Amino acid sequence: MRGALAALLLAATVAGAQEGFPLDGTWRGERPAAGGGTPVTIVMVLQWDGKNITGVINPGPKAIPVTEARLIPEGWRVTLTAQTPDGKPISFEGKIEDLGAYDRKIAGTWTEGGRAYAVRMVRE
Repeated sequence: MRGALAALLLAATVAGAQEGFPLDGTWRGERPAAGGGTPVTIVMVLQWDGKNITGVINPGPKAIPVTEARLIPEGWRVTLTAQTPDGKPISFEGKIEDLGAYDRKIAGTWTEGGRAYAVRMVRE
């Protein structure tokens, strides 16, 4: 009986640690500057409406809408695409780390204007 109770409490703890859809929220990371210098901050705000993932990159007056985003549960992989106002494609492919944590991370490759950067996004 004690073993069953302990297993039940453990399952409840793990379930409670994960709230909502894994990509919901504000994500922040940095990529190196294209020509060196100060790194470029990236902020993504993503939402799940029960069917689709939507969002923006660098919210504000110059926000870039996410045109497509996917979560692939096998391996907790994430892909998204967008396009800068001047027509440069943006893509991000990564893997969610620390899935049960509030401040989970996505480590992957950010590609912008034909250049690829290693990026680690952290959920705020």
